[in-house]
Amino acid sequence: MLKLAVIIILLLLGALVTKYLDEKSQQKILIGFGVLVALAVVGLMASELMR
Repeated sequence: MLKLAVIIILLLLGALVTKYLDEKSQQKILIGFGVLVALAVVGLMASELMR
């Protein structure tokens, strides 16, 4: 549960930073965040299933 909270906090901080970038950079970073969220969810699910 702590892992999930840390991931969410870091993503929220990253989203705040993207407000100050131009639109092209925002799109690239948001796609990157989407990929990171998907990987985090898959990793979390895999680690819970391995227990």
